Amino acid sequence: MILRSLGAQWLAIGFVGLVSLAVSILIARVLGPDRFGVYTIALSAGSLVAILLDGGFSRLLQREGVRASESLKEVSSILPRLAYSHAILMIAALSILAGVIIPQYAITAVATVLFFGISVLNQFGFSILRGEGRLVRDASWQICNRTITALCIGAALLYGAVKPWQVLTAQFIGTAAFGFLIVRYLRVRPLFTISPVVYRAVLPFIWLDFATALYFRADMVLLHLLGVPKFEVGKYGVSYRLIEAVVLFSSPVGMILLRRFRQDNVSSKQMVEKMLPVLLISAALIGIALLILLLVFGNEIIALGYGQAYEGAGGLLAVLGCSLVFILPNGVLNQAALAMGLERWFATSAFIAAVVNIASNLLFIPIYGVRGAAWVTVLTEAVLGVCVGTGVLLRGRQSAVAKRSA
Repeated sequence: MILRSLGAQWLAIGFVGLVSLAVSILIARVLGPDRFGVYTIALSAGSLVAILLDGGFSRLLQREGVRASESLKEVSSILPRLAYSHAILMIAALSILAGVIIPQYAITAVATVLFFGISVLNQFGFSILRGEGRLVRDASWQICNRTITALCIGAALLYGAVKPWQVLTAQFIGTAAFGFLIVRYLRVRPLFTISPVVYRAVLPFIWLDFATALYFRADMVLLHLLGVPKFEVGKYGVSYRLIEAVVLFSSPVGMILLRRFRQDNVSSKQMVEKMLPVLLISAALIGIALLILLLVFGNEIIALGYGQAYEGAGGLLAVLGCSLVFILPNGVLNQAALAMGLERWFATSAFIAAVVNIASNLLFIPIYGVRGAAWVTVLTEAVLGVCVGTGVLLRGRQSAVAKRSA
């Protein structure tokens, strides 16, 4: 069952990735550099707006779908309805705000909010399935969603779409069409009411998403602001994308671990003393194996994926590969923290990592350039692992003490 779920998820990731790449190339060719630049900015801004639209509900729905927390048992049955109502209200509010703040790009801004808003609503459906352990159906939904959206974009471009807002509108239509199917299947109707206990639960997840986005994207922004040559930034960018690909393909394992950690028969003590050591060592060994692969074949991998124009990026890829020794074990610790209800500690740890990342980049980029940024990425992941791991260890010890006292 686990292998079937992992296989389905990896198939979905590969399919969505390839289709997204093809669609991105097609849009870039049709729009041209100037308009594609506006489109790219819209997507970058939309990814940040999506954090507000989501409101932390995606993570909460997935976790509570495995087992309801004591504090949320009374509202567990209506969590999906509250999530949908939150997103719908935020879509309406941010659409109006976007049109007022940037009137010169009002149509593009509103189309961006609508597209990301519907994407968030669909993500709620995915989270519900993942919480219930239906990862194969989740994978099929991802493939269907990407297919419908890509077909809408293709049709729009075929019929003469040449502006960013037209492409974004096509994406919105495709995503909304699939979203209609999700709502019909899940039979979720919004419940427009405010639940203080639910919003207390999601606030740490919102903070966590912002902090994570900050330390994942700060390096690229600072490289531009600090005047690093664009061809060096390009080499860093392609190397970083390959590391992100590894992280993406490891994400289905995290879904399975969250369910296992969250189940009733797994105590915090058992998790920390028996399960985590084996999982952390295994993840670290996989990270070391991947690092060795990148050290030996880094230049060849870069040339194969991006061409000879990025020659020399293999060294950067090897440095960034060191971060995998921390990233993969961190993935295990992160899921353990979420399963234990340590989202506040996790969010604080991510914020500390973000501060370390930004401060270190400001210090080392002017001296060492992109190589300094690469080593800062390694440092950031190490700091995050220490912080989150400390919280998990303390919770495990508290559980052990409470069990002995009982």
